[in-house]
Amino acid sequence: MSFDVEKLHIPAEPFYTKNHEWLTIDENVITFGITSYAADKLGEVLYVDLPEEGSKISAQNAFAELESARRVIDLVGSFNGTILEVNSRLLDDPSSINDDTYGEGWILVAEMENERDLAGLLRHGEYKAYLKELETNRVDSIREEGFE
Repeated sequence: MSFDVEKLHIPAEPFYTKNHEWLTIDENVITFGITSYAADKLGEVLYVDLPEEGSKISAQNAFAELESARRVIDLVGSFNGTILEVNSRLLDDPSSINDDTYGEGWILVAEMENERDLAGLLRHGEYKAYLKELETNRVDSIREEGFE
């Protein structure tokens, strides 16, 4: 079955990663979540394991875990920083990640250490083009060990 990227809700405002994360940036504060594409591929999120507020997040290292009926994945940092707030409502209602991916389904807020960490982020059009490329090549963009 073909996946229609055009029907997927992908807001224009956030930045995106090739790991299917969205980030909104306000000076050096980042709000972070997974994209609707990732949530769709993952399926209904049943459990989240969130990091502690005040802990460090580092680029290319796992910091949280999401579990669905389909798989368990690690979320991997795309920047270095300190976690200011986690969305603790997800502990009681992890399905918010699927129901309101870009709203109530946010995962954490962090203070980034260096803007250079964000050099590889994608804008709306670039991310949609990336998704189309993935789907055209029939590449499953979520591996058992995480987003790729």
